[in-house]
Amino acid sequence: MQSEGGGAGTAVLVFDGGGRLAAWNDAAAALPALAGVLRTGLAVEALDARLAGRALSDRRLCDGGLVRVVGEGGGLTAERGSRLFAAASHDLRQPLAALSLLVGALDGRVGDPAARDVLKAMGTAVQSMKTMVDGHFDLARLEAGLIEPDIGRSAVNGILTRLALEFAPRFEGRRLRFTVMPCSAMVETDAVLLERILQALLGNALRHTGRGRVLLGCRRHGGDGLLVGVWDSGRGLPPEEVRTLREELARTHAGETPGRVLGLGLTLAGRLARRLGLRPVVESRTGRGMLFGVVVPRVSDDEEGMPAAPAPEETPREMDVSRARVLVIEDDRMVLDALGVLLGQWGCAVIGADSYDAAMTRLGPDPEVPDLVIADLRLKGAANGIVAIRQIAKALGTAVPGLVLTGDTDPIRLREARLSGYPVLHKPVAPLALRTAVARLLGRDRLSH
Repeated sequence: MQSEGGGAGTAVLVFDGGGRLAAWNDAAAALPALAGVLRTGLAVEALDARLAGRALSDRRLCDGGLVRVVGEGGGLTAERGSRLFAAASHDLRQPLAALSLLVGALDGRVGDPAARDVLKAMGTAVQSMKTMVDGHFDLARLEAGLIEPDIGRSAVNGILTRLALEFAPRFEGRRLRFTVMPCSAMVETDAVLLERILQALLGNALRHTGRGRVLLGCRRHGGDGLLVGVWDSGRGLPPEEVRTLREELARTHAGETPGRVLGLGLTLAGRLARRLGLRPVVESRTGRGMLFGVVVPRVSDDEEGMPAAPAPEETPREMDVSRARVLVIEDDRMVLDALGVLLGQWGCAVIGADSYDAAMTRLGPDPEVPDLVIADLRLKGAANGIVAIRQIAKALGTAVPGLVLTGDTDPIRLREARLSGYPVLHKPVAPLALRTAVARLLGRDRLSH
């Protein structure tokens, strides 16, 4: 897939802290100088001679890794760089999305307990890779000055509900109880970046909580603040280690280079908090758990007139989506095929297309209305996924439930998706999260018997 914003001649290479090649996009693989050469683990020095004469723009990551942009012109403008990082992140996530869906499809066919353990480990590895790709690209964009907050009033509960849907299957896979407490407050901040901070904090809790419970919620803080945070029931830390964590986050908050004690997730959360002008909070009780959060400006003290929709504490293990007719619009062939396999495994009749025009052709001149349309945000042609769902409903003359999938991390695109009114899932989506979303849209959000 050609990277948007960079063109066919723009390539992105990602190296780990040891200077070894970890990932690359389609544009990099298409470079004549790199054709047939790229492989995981290749040393950065091995590529230097091949890239001689080309403009290289390097962005260091907090763990010592490197994002290298290869192009014909020198340097990155803010607009071009932002689009480039978003496109590269999107391209690198597509294979992960396909792999996650295929692992889910196999899960329903494998009965051997040992093989199921392997599949579970594969799913965990995919989610870890997603977290690392997201984190590294977000940090690179922060360091390059490519993230501009869009401050406005936002309902906290919408953020909490999306995070509940995203993380419930991951905590369930670790046999951890995950609770999300509804909150009716409104805050004044960038909702997309606040959600990214909480994603990083939940990922940190997922990694470090061995057993027990993780809670995502809010509490009042001072006269006009709201603490939004993640509480866990892990072992906690002694006071001296908590002080070290606070010092590291304070250095991140002040713009200095953080130490390695934070790790990728906390470093990202700290830097995003700094960018938004929010104060990170760390609390611990030895043997009883930790709290990581941020204090956000609260818009109003009046919470009585703002009922909060309930956020789910658990995700059902099995939800009946069989016999549903699902139209899937996805321009990446790997992901389209994987979605077809997984939905077919669940008993759905799947119609696949790579664009709005192709979808209308596949539906035919006298179409049967699909029960659901699942569309990637980025599509071939003029219509993106949101427009495609709306236009299909208009052409059919009836309301059709829609679900948007996206591998984007660009805040502008994510805002567009969330303001569309359609549920949004992020690639690579956990199969259980996808099944839950599909069941809810079909009105079948009860356990199958």
